[in-house]
Amino acid sequence: MAMIEAQKFYRDLEEGRLSPLYFVFGEEPYLLRQSMDRFKYTVLNPETLDFNFNQYYAADAEIHHVRDSVEMLPMMAPRRLVILREAQELSDKEWAELEPVIQSPVESTVFVIMASRVDKRKKSVRLLLDKADTIEFKKPYENQIPSWIRYIAGTLELEISEEAVHLLHKLTGHHLLEIEAELRKLADFVGARKRVEVQDVAAAVTRTKEENVFDFARAIGENDRVKALEQLVSLMDQGQNEIGIISMVARHVRLLMTVKKGLDEGLYGAKLANYAQVPPYFLDQYLGQAKLWNMKKLEQTLVVLAETDKALKSSPSSSHIWLENMILKTCSVPSAPVASGFAR
Repeated sequence: MAMIEAQKFYRDLEEGRLSPLYFVFGEEPYLLRQSMDRFKYTVLNPETLDFNFNQYYAADAEIHHVRDSVEMLPMMAPRRLVILREAQELSDKEWAELEPVIQSPVESTVFVIMASRVDKRKKSVRLLLDKADTIEFKKPYENQIPSWIRYIAGTLELEISEEAVHLLHKLTGHHLLEIEAELRKLADFVGARKRVEVQDVAAAVTRTKEENVFDFARAIGENDRVKALEQLVSLMDQGQNEIGIISMVARHVRLLMTVKKGLDEGLYGAKLANYAQVPPYFLDQYLGQAKLWNMKKLEQTLVVLAETDKALKSSPSSSHIWLENMILKTCSVPSAPVASGFAR
């Protein structure tokens, strides 16, 4: 068998092209759950679901029961569906017990083995990759999140404005399950109106750890050394990923560079927001920050961030030192002239 692209996988399910064995894995729980729902919708008839569907969690399952379910004939239906979740919890002995139905899949059963993480060096995983139709659901990239917000909103029969999309992304980060949970809250909040505006998001959505990273990036953008150091302490106490912090600040600095370029080209208002890909709702905030920087300082700050990223990867145990040093090199001393090379 081979790796299957997610879009092809969904298309095959919609068209009823089913294999007897699937291996589905990835670190994004929303996508794993969504794939499980698609299997249930495609394979099962609601009238005979109780006879033809079994779901197991690897940590709790008796593996001989799982195998018996896979080998059982369907009742009043063409196929059974058996789902084994969190398969990374299986022992080598348990994998060996499942090996016969992996080596020779049962044609009358759709057996789905799901895992949130995998070690492709393991014999059991290599066997699955060889024998099963395999789908990997990767975490979406940052620039894909707005599209996912619109998609999930659509599944809940919500319309959502662009400004609301960007604010929701800012407040919830990139975890799709959290985004879905907040959109469900918003559905209750807006009720029959069915349209979500930016003020609805501001009123109803819970701030998460991701928002504190934005606060830190904003402190850097405002050239506020004291606030940035205070925010850093909070982030480290929360156990935030240091590489992720640097990535977010670099993204923020690049955005300020784009805003400055737009200003230099004489763009204002909606044209500038469109040029910089900034929601108009946030434009004034970025404008205020961009005016505190010149292009040379922004470019030098990106160099400092790249050096910090490299230092964090080579010596992660000293992460707080590298991050504090980044702030000291980047932000001005309060009420004092900025050091040479970083002049406003």
